[in-house]
Amino acid sequence: MKTKTYSEKFEELTKIVKELERGDIAIDSMTEKITRALELLDECKDKLQTVNEDVQKIIEEISSKQEEEEEQ
Repeated sequence: MKTKTYSEKFEELTKIVKELERGDIAIDSMTEKITRALELLDECKDKLQTVNEDVQKIIEEISSKQEEEEEQ
């Protein structure tokens, strides 16, 4: 099974939220949809946190290299 990308997860989450807002979800499947939305939200937040940490590391590396070059 292929792992969904962040964009695919976000798209699915957005679809569920719109269905909830419109009242398009049958009461019988509402718990399932809300549970799935919470899972997707957690997964998207985790991915954003990971990307943020990666970007911070890259920025620190660039800054460190620039400082080294300036010292030379």
